[in-house]
Amino acid sequence: MKKIYCILFIITLILGVIIVLFLKYKKRLLELENKVLLQEKEQIKTALHELKNGPSDEERIKAKQEIIKLKILIDDDWIRFRDKFELLYPNFLNTLTASEYHFTKSEKRFLMLKKLNLETKEIANMVGVSNDSVLKTQYRLRKKLAIDKTTDIINFLE
Repeated sequence: MKKIYCILFIITLILGVIIVLFLKYKKRLLELENKVLLQEKEQIKTALHELKNGPSDEERIKAKQEIIKLKILIDDDWIRFRDKFELLYPNFLNTLTASEYHFTKSEKRFLMLKKLNLETKEIANMVGVSNDSVLKTQYRLRKKLAIDKTTDIINFLE
């Protein structure tokens, strides 16, 4: 009889330990889920704040006019260009960076200029390269994206 009581006691003890470990595991899972939800809530708050306090239409028009006038020849020019561009299209560059296509710096620059609906000549003039260079960049991008000449690159990416 003593052996049976000892065995029952050991089984009860083992079950108790298992239950305690399971409850701790569940608690940790709930804490992690809560943390993720709080992070998502903060991201939503930030996004809403950006939407509410984003640039006005007037600022956007002014930024676009300034961008088109720029000559982009050195890194400082690109930094100014990027800052003004992000006023117009806040998430465009982040989307390109996170893309599955792994765009190079020059491809991102080309796509940013293309997003402004600039023609090949305008892009070449702004960047200080030949029209052929711009066309080659466009050709390589189309090849990378596996799209034909009739498909607009920006529309495809969006």
